[in-house]
Amino acid sequence: MDGGQSVSVDQSAHDPRFLQSSSSGEGQALTLHWTLGINKDVVGGVHNLSEGDSTDMFYTAAHTGVIFDYTTGVQRLLQGHVNAITATAVSKDKKWIVTADTGPDSMMVVWERESGTPVKTFFNPHPYGVHAVDIAPKLQYLVTLSAPAPSGEGPASPNGEQGTSKMGDQECQYISVWDWPADKDTPVCTTAVGTQDVQTCVLFNTWDAHEIGTNGKRRVFFWTWDVDQPVQFYSPALAPRDFKQRIGDYTQTIFLPDSTQAATGTVDGDVVIWDLSLIVDGLSRPDERRAVKIIKLCPDVSLNVLQVHDKARVVIGTSDGAVRFYDYQFRVQAWFEDLTAGSVKSISFDKTPEGDEEYEMQGANAEDDFKCPNFLVSTGSALVVLVESKLFYELSPDDRRGRLVLQGLDSPVHGLSCHPQLPLVAVCGYSGFLHLWNYNSRSLHLVKIFDKLVPHLLQFSPDGKLLAVGFTNGHCKLLKSTDLNEIVSFRESRDCVMHMAFSHDCTHLAVAHADRSICLYRYAHRHSDKNYPKEWSMCAKNKSHWRPIVGLCFSGPESERLRLFSVGEDRRLLEYSVRSNEFGGLQLASADTVVEQEARPTGCIWYPFGGKGDNQKVLTMNDEYKFKIWHTVAGAARSCRRTALAPAYGDPITKMAPVFKDADGEDQFMLYATHEKVLGLVQLPLDGNPNKSMGLIAHPGQIAAISVDYQGQYAFTCGGGDLTVNQWLIDPQPVANASVLGGSGVEPFVKLLDGGEEGEFFSDMKDYFYYSQIRSQDESTTKARNLDGMIPVTEIPHLMCALGYFPTQLEVKNMTAEVKYSKFGETGEYVDRIAFDDLVRLYVNHRPVFAIGPEQIKQAFKAMSRHEGSTLARDGENGLLALLTNHGERMTLEELETCLAALVGDSAVHRVLGEEVDAVSFAQDILGLTEAEEVSTHDEESAMAANFGDPGTRSDWGANGTLALASGGPS
Repeated sequence: MDGGQSVSVDQSAHDPRFLQSSSSGEGQALTLHWTLGINKDVVGGVHNLSEGDSTDMFYTAAHTGVIFDYTTGVQRLLQGHVNAITATAVSKDKKWIVTADTGPDSMMVVWERESGTPVKTFFNPHPYGVHAVDIAPKLQYLVTLSAPAPSGEGPASPNGEQGTSKMGDQECQYISVWDWPADKDTPVCTTAVGTQDVQTCVLFNTWDAHEIGTNGKRRVFFWTWDVDQPVQFYSPALAPRDFKQRIGDYTQTIFLPDSTQAATGTVDGDVVIWDLSLIVDGLSRPDERRAVKIIKLCPDVSLNVLQVHDKARVVIGTSDGAVRFYDYQFRVQAWFEDLTAGSVKSISFDKTPEGDEEYEMQGANAEDDFKCPNFLVSTGSALVVLVESKLFYELSPDDRRGRLVLQGLDSPVHGLSCHPQLPLVAVCGYSGFLHLWNYNSRSLHLVKIFDKLVPHLLQFSPDGKLLAVGFTNGHCKLLKSTDLNEIVSFRESRDCVMHMAFSHDCTHLAVAHADRSICLYRYAHRHSDKNYPKEWSMCAKNKSHWRPIVGLCFSGPESERLRLFSVGEDRRLLEYSVRSNEFGGLQLASADTVVEQEARPTGCIWYPFGGKGDNQKVLTMNDEYKFKIWHTVAGAARSCRRTALAPAYGDPITKMAPVFKDADGEDQFMLYATHEKVLGLVQLPLDGNPNKSMGLIAHPGQIAAISVDYQGQYAFTCGGGDLTVNQWLIDPQPVANASVLGGSGVEPFVKLLDGGEEGEFFSDMKDYFYYSQIRSQDESTTKARNLDGMIPVTEIPHLMCALGYFPTQLEVKNMTAEVKYSKFGETGEYVDRIAFDDLVRLYVNHRPVFAIGPEQIKQAFKAMSRHEGSTLARDGENGLLALLTNHGERMTLEELETCLAALVGDSAVHRVLGEEVDAVSFAQDILGLTEAEEVSTHDEESAMAANFGDPGTRSDWGANGTLALASGGPS
């Protein structure tokens, strides 16, 4: 891939779905700088824009359109789509580009090619998006074929294999015609497709724009339309008995010029010719086409691409990688069968000046030279090849292969890692490739292919000398980063490698597998004998988690000894003792730490930020949009030193990485990614201030991996199944500016409260705080009180309950520890009193982002009963009373009676609770919860996040999570 520059054109800076933080200032903190990849399976997805001296092409990479000059290497990036682009079209004069996507919040955009700016945007053109699109020769009209209704796992793929059209009251496909230059956002006509055969191809008749052709696998439709008129159609029947041969699935349909004929290709290599016929068959009218003949062009080879080139030829691209030219009687004129680039997905020609006769056919004289404009061929192997007509006359097959102008990624990409000292990024894909790219020159530096192995994860060592590769079958290989030669290979598990971490001194490598095992490898003298050379060897294995491991990290150089941490969905943070002797094993250094009761952890990293003396911490993230920072100094009790609100742009955060190597405090930023779509920056320290973060849509689906380059200048992301790696330019200044503009002190947190500073809730909060001051100095005394604007830490639980947040005993412990140690790193002293501003911050950061409703109670009952039902016995060993009084944060029977008396006015447990307790009845009749209470109590940004999923849907709860609802903290 050639080097060059890139220019980003962003058409959705003000679209809320783009998630660019409104507080990000004038610039963007993350700007798409370069994209590596191509939507290789979109038929007709690559378009040649070359004209004269211009060597531009257009293609799509995930949800981004790319105008690429394959001579200079410059990309212009067309951004704005939320979903992967599934349909594209380019006008005949190459001036207009149309892109459309499939999925929720779909859109169709018309772009001006020269400037790369959008001139017309259609939001939600069809319920599930656009499956195919074409632009009329005279430019005024677009025709779209809607995506079929999603079934099973999700929306239809570009080939429509996952979706099915359904008739009657259910969903079906639609065809719509749009007058895009007009000042209206609705189609001029639209009609339903009356078949269950999913239509995959749509096109205008170039010689009569009021006729449209479509086809699916088994049916071909011809449509006639006019503005404000009913759409007419017919679908000619074709059965195997008509021509006494099997008819393969259809691929594409074309109209032949200067005739009434149309042609449809098949996966068997046949072409079906449709034409008017005077023969009366009783099935069709004289003015309707019917199948008149079948031509066997390429036996047993799929005709993937059919198009009519305006120089009097039919051009066909096939699954065997060949491109062949035919006349209108389908007599072969030229063939390019040595491209060897893979199954053809699109063919597109240079634009030739009007009236240029150079490439016109000159009769059937065999002596006439074959000439045509240069054309681009894209393939299912994610390659784009430039072909010149003169290659037809080359004698050597090697000379007939064309010039490779673009190489994409041909398989899902889950592994990504930046070199810690050089401008190199490693990328691996499921087809077995490992690429090492120089992202400054945008050139491929090194390549390695793994035979019969599927690489899943990559990690450079801190010194950059080693590259660890984890595979889906449990293999782990260590390679030299200079030449990718293998040093050693291990396989201690047969399950996929999910996490890898090097120690800061590069002497240990920890690997976590999908079977929840952690393997430790060590670089040392064999048998600890210095007479032997140093080598990598298996050191120990441990399997202490009972749910999937979501995070793995070593301590940094700040720690007095090397330590290893892991966190799992079982809500436990484990520390392992990494012993130096060979047979020490991987033993737990201390008792596990319960980091959550209801939420599920989503990841962890070593967190050495916070100043000298307070830099030995582990940061965990959870699915309830919270950061938690855990103090991990050896010999001290492990405690949660801070709980902070995490950015709520879409899904919960699963991955984080520091941007700069040596910065701290407000000069340091963290790059984060959610499981799907969103990439962002957050400024340290993590305190829950929403103005200190931003987020944008980086990929249309999963974000498989993130990495930051060694200078903190670029971030890299890969999208798994979207076959794309994105390079982002990092500029933290807009986030820093937004933090300043958003207000100082407690102001940003007050804005997150219901009603803000002028609201009733904030007023009540002040009243409760003043009362707590009086209460803490004995409210019955007659002596003069000295109110200093502070309350004891012991008052915090009572205040939280008064504000409607009922913390569990563990949450009370975390809040108390947070306040107690808030100044310890600076002064070495404990804090036992808290001011009002600090209370506001504490409340905003600790309260649940999403309110608890009947659905959460049903999940809790399901977890406790361990079956699908939502009822639970009142009595018995596993009954509700036994669980509440004997497990988790236990309640006494007296506490339970007190709670029931407060809730329903009756303290008699056996009168209030029946023998069978139903979850919904318990939630609504006893706890007083309603569906309306499930609305988020978070700020407006959380509401925005609902556009990208339902973060309120949690994982199944354990018993402790259920008990937390009932215990309510201190009374």
